[in-house]
Amino acid sequence: MEQRWSPRTRADLDVDLSFHGEIVSGCKVKDIGMGGLFIEIEKTFPRDTVVELKFKIRAAGLDTKHRIRATVARACDGGLGMMFCDFDAGTFRSLQEVLHYVQGHRVPASTEASDSVTHTH
Repeated sequence: MEQRWSPRTRADLDVDLSFHGEIVSGCKVKDIGMGGLFIEIEKTFPRDTVVELKFKIRAAGLDTKHRIRATVARACDGGLGMMFCDFDAGTFRSLQEVLHYVQGHRVPASTEASDSVTHTH
């Protein structure tokens, strides 16, 4: 049973994972919320392992990098479920920016139909 304290948003975002100097590049965020995320990754880490996630987002023509620490909550064949840790003001702002970016880049299924509608007056 899932025990999340915050809702998650579907995502398709690249993230790098860093653990004691080892970097795993090209991981994919599949969902994210203020409490944590799920990433697709081939390598596995034990539960309670603390890692650093490195996000790079492009908004308004600028690249912004965010580093957020997270703890492995569960591991499965497809990836890792993680909880964010160290909730200071900087982490909170970074999470808000990453979530804003993800939510702004989702394409609703109904968009295609509404784009073809012509309004006449």
